[in-house]
Amino acid sequence: MLASLIVLACTTKSPDQLVASAKEYLAKREINAAVIQLKHALQAAPEHGEARLLLGQTLIHQRDFASAEKELRRALELGQPADAALPPLARAMKEQGEFEQLVRDFGERTLGSADARATFGSVLGEAYLRLGRSKEADEAFAAALAANPNYAPARLGQALIAAVGGHRSEAMKIVEEVIAASPDLAEARTLKADLLSADGKRAEARQALEQAVEADGTYLPARRALAQMLIEDKAFDQATAQIEAARKVVGGDLSLTYLEGALAFEKGDLQKARDSAAQVLKHAPAHVPTLVLAGAVELKSKQFATGEAHLRKALVQAPGHAGARRLLVGIHLQNREPLRALETLQPLLATPAAEDPRIMMLAGETFLANGDVKQASRYFASAASADSVKVAAQTRLGQIAMARGDLDEGFKQLEAAAEQDSGNLQADLSLIAAHLKRNELDKALAAAKALERKQPDNPLSQLMLGTVNVARKDIAAARGHFERALQLQATYLPALAALANLDLAEKKPEQARKRFEAFIEKQPKFEQGYLGLAELQARTGGKPDEIAATLQRAIAAVPQGVNARIALVNLRLRERDVKAALLAAQEAAASSPNEPRVLSILATAQENAGNDKQAIETLNKLVALQPQAPQPLQQLAGLHVRNQEYQLAIDALRRGQRLAPEDRNVRAALVSVLARAGKFDDAMKETKAMQSAAPKFAGAHALEAEVHAAQKKWAEAERAYREALRLEPDAGRIAAQLHGVLTAAGKSGEAEAHARKWLAEHPKDSMMRLYLADHALQAKNNKAAFGLYQEVIALEPNNAIALNNLAFVAGDLGDA
Repeated sequence: MLASLIVLACTTKSPDQLVASAKEYLAKREINAAVIQLKHALQAAPEHGEARLLLGQTLIHQRDFASAEKELRRALELGQPADAALPPLARAMKEQGEFEQLVRDFGERTLGSADARATFGSVLGEAYLRLGRSKEADEAFAAALAANPNYAPARLGQALIAAVGGHRSEAMKIVEEVIAASPDLAEARTLKADLLSADGKRAEARQALEQAVEADGTYLPARRALAQMLIEDKAFDQATAQIEAARKVVGGDLSLTYLEGALAFEKGDLQKARDSAAQVLKHAPAHVPTLVLAGAVELKSKQFATGEAHLRKALVQAPGHAGARRLLVGIHLQNREPLRALETLQPLLATPAAEDPRIMMLAGETFLANGDVKQASRYFASAASADSVKVAAQTRLGQIAMARGDLDEGFKQLEAAAEQDSGNLQADLSLIAAHLKRNELDKALAAAKALERKQPDNPLSQLMLGTVNVARKDIAAARGHFERALQLQATYLPALAALANLDLAEKKPEQARKRFEAFIEKQPKFEQGYLGLAELQARTGGKPDEIAATLQRAIAAVPQGVNARIALVNLRLRERDVKAALLAAQEAAASSPNEPRVLSILATAQENAGNDKQAIETLNKLVALQPQAPQPLQQLAGLHVRNQEYQLAIDALRRGQRLAPEDRNVRAALVSVLARAGKFDDAMKETKAMQSAAPKFAGAHALEAEVHAAQKKWAEAERAYREALRLEPDAGRIAAQLHGVLTAAGKSGEAEAHARKWLAEHPKDSMMRLYLADHALQAKNNKAAFGLYQEVIALEPNNAIALNNLAFVAGDLGDA
């Protein structure tokens, strides 16, 4: 009503009258009404400088900093006093993170009044500090204090400089003096909280933030910091209350959307966390905390390519961000890229962050993945002195001791860890596994019972007791524990699967099926139950249509789910029913049009159905949906290669390379396509770049060999493969490729000697055996192929290729 009355009234007023009216509203703190009056004034008189100035100052109060900057810059152009316009303009730029531009545009400006010099100098000092220019920051704060010796923001600026310089006690002294003079200054109490956190005084820091919020509930940085701390402390209800209180002050502020995403992530709601991060990045694509959150979400979701893209972008913006680098190392470790993990970790180890126990644990895991047990043990031993990770470190030290055969030391470390461990159960699980491996069943049972005493209501405890009793052949007891686990948590599928396995072992597949059906009846909206039944049907020889019917039941029960839909498409693709696969994929896409996994499988189904144009359109949509991920571009490139459109494939992979310059999969695909296209010089340039970046990476030399082989340069290819094997002596794939090159070069005797030596030294390698079996099959040496396929199956009983080819060879040999 008020706004409509203003609109009616303002049509009869002059611009000057509207400005005067706005001032009256501002005096009464009726901000929205003042903004309306000022905007009407500017509609009538766009060059009205005072209206621009007032509007810019008012928009600062509404936290619309981008619009405020625009109005205040225009006010300066229209001749408004710099003393009035520049301090709020500087604040608007600071709030938007425009530190470089603020210094560049206004760093040399001198203002007249003492108040303006103090305000502007303090903001300018903070900008210099954010840019790492401590000397200029110190000068700016000193100038502000020369104008007003008691100006609190400038004093706090000096405290910041002291803290950045490592003089935290001096910084705290300044902050305490400011608080004594201005007890209600929330900014001072917030800085005090930062200093206390840096000294590890978390409880005191939280108290300081609570006092800051109590002093000034509208000071957003205090509420944000408090909400962040509450999220980290798992005080979710309190964190939600702080975010909601902040919303009442600032409405749609994106920093609160980020906090809502961080809260959702900690609560395990990955989809909400992902949506919140996407909302922030849509408006602020370079916001580092949100990029790190997005990376953490994708790491948790095992979407490694997307997570890596977010984290690399964060590190471009903030190279020293320890959290982003730590998560990126984690992605490489989970992606089984130990060398890349080590390369990413190294900068962290050269900073004070290396003293963080979490970083020590990460370093231990990284060196362990690279086979450097000595270095790994050193880092785990250092971490074991920190209470926060002591149990995890002792567990790892115990596992390493076990692996190297020092069983006494191993059990000592694991038992010590298990005694202290009440939340993280890794030590107990490792101890149980170690006893089971040594067939020490009574000790394994004792360890499992100790785990149950610690966490009697955890279904995992019952699962482990059941597992030990299976080993002890006490099947009745095992069943009882698995059933108890399901009583504790009705949706605990590992226990249900364990019971079904016992049924299968007793040749009772129908009983296993009934278990899953009963589970589904009780939990009809739990998608994983149907997927478990479908897997059971596949294991027991169920017909494809029966498995498909189970997956259709899952889709009907949980229409918003995607796992059953994707499983159905994959089932139809395996059965080579491309029409049914395409229909299932189209239905999945209609249900979840923006789900990356669905679009990916839809493109695969379209490609299998020969609809390449549609597949390309789908993949282009996937690329647009995941603009920071190289994976969709790789899939797109693969489709172009199939159609022999090599330049389009190269273009897609080049785009992927720009997104993830260190992604070896992208570079390897690019080398392969360049070689196919006959661009051997470009392909070789890529392999040399990879060798330079990672001198110990065998795959880079194997890629070089492939480029030489494509040109029939057998001697060069042989040399490169031998170098790759020197770097990775147990790589069966590379050994097989070397055999192929020797054969192609006419060195069949040398190739056979290489194969015999390899098989003798690597009795458990299936890759070379499968390659030699296929080679014998092509040469119509069925007897040799038959024996080699049997060796592969002995090592890998579920190797579908070996089973299929063995059946073919057996048929040719007349062995029904």
